[in-house]
Amino acid sequence: MKGKIIGALMSGIFGGILCSIISGLLNFFIFPFPKNVMDNVMGHTISGFFCGFFAGLIGVLMHIKLHTDNKSRVKSGC
Repeated sequence: MKGKIIGALMSGIFGGILCSIISGLLNFFIFPFPKNVMDNVMGHTISGFFCGFFAGLIGVLMHIKLHTDNKSRVKSGC
């Protein structure tokens, strides 16, 4: 189980980095609204990281939960 949690954290970190890069680039090239563009880029980069991190983490944890439940049902004969 510890290895699965570490895998979920790694997936969350990868998703967070990917989303922060995409969000930062989008805000730099497509939506540069404030006068200080770098403040906008940094704000969206940080929010993109957390969004991607939690999306990856929750996705992997739900995958683990669903497959753990299915294995226990198969073993019990239900």
